[in-house]
Amino acid sequence: MAPKLARSFASNLPPLLAPLLPLLLLAALCSACGGGGGSSGTTGPGAPMPATSVTTLTLVAGSATASGNLDADGAAARFGQPAGIALDSAGNLFVADRGNCSIRRISAAGVVSTIAGSPLRCRSVDGAAGVAGFATLNAIAASPDGRLYAADGLAVREIDPAGTVRTIATLDTATVASAVDVPFFYASGIAVDGLANVVVANAIGIRKIAPSGTVTMIEGVPRLDNIASVLGSHNFQQRGLAAAKDGTVYVGDFASTVSRIDPAGTRTALAGLSGGTGFADGLAGAARFDRVIALTLDASGNLYVADAGNNLIRKITPERVVSTAAGTVGATVLQLGNGPGALPALGGLTGDGKGTLYAISGNAIVKISLP
Repeated sequence: MAPKLARSFASNLPPLLAPLLPLLLLAALCSACGGGGGSSGTTGPGAPMPATSVTTLTLVAGSATASGNLDADGAAARFGQPAGIALDSAGNLFVADRGNCSIRRISAAGVVSTIAGSPLRCRSVDGAAGVAGFATLNAIAASPDGRLYAADGLAVREIDPAGTVRTIATLDTATVASAVDVPFFYASGIAVDGLANVVVANAIGIRKIAPSGTVTMIEGVPRLDNIASVLGSHNFQQRGLAAAKDGTVYVGDFASTVSRIDPAGTRTALAGLSGGTGFADGLAGAARFDRVIALTLDASGNLYVADAGNNLIRKITPERVVSTAAGTVGATVLQLGNGPGALPALGGLTGDGKGTLYAISGNAIVKISLP
């Protein structure tokens, strides 16, 4: 501002503001300077922080702590010890509700309904939706043709889109085994590959059921001579399982490792240490898990792991790098919102392959949106 113009400006100011003229001129000059090519107010210590992508957890249906058997919308619905979860191409979730001996559907709008089974029929019965029963639901998988497959005790069950249930295979046990040992042989993981084969895992092997009904062993044995040959616990153990489009199978080797079996039957250890339970992120064998109970793949070849002993969702990249995607070690209360969140009593896991996972936490179904 020229000196003459400044004096004229000062003469027109109210008496109380005249002493502030130097400060007013300095502020005017600074505001005209700009930000070196950027708009003013977008940089510097006082500027707003840019938005960052974070993992978020939201409730889809049910309650982490309250159990029951109620078809309703979202949080009003109730489940009883859900053990497995699957997602179809239309965005419907399907839950193997063990405590209610039924298969539940959660629509893309969050409405929960029962499509087969009943808590009044906790036994393995084939038939239409209103007649069929399930005994011990442990896992569930969805096929692209709309059929569901459930691990139900020793039985592998198929549920068609109308809710009709039939048994497509029954697992064997051992020549010498007592009744209390039978749960050791239960089907504990199930998946459908891109060739419409149903893959089923239990404690002694992994088998493939072709669309024709032919059963072949991918690894292990179909039956034991004597269960006494198995050292350690004979209790049932959930076993995570996922299958790729080309028939590659990913499996949790019980508590502490994750492996890949290619279509030729070659097994490759991906991460974890056999017998070395715990928690650690890292590369391949340096990572640690504690009870791998469910697995799901995304379109980029990343494998997500439900690590139940740690109540964490873990990620294994194709380069075998293990990181934690969601959850807090030792958490006892469900925590939603921005991640990492908390997923107590972690159960089944599924995903859409595009950055969204769905997990069971207690009696709640939780959506995990990855960054």
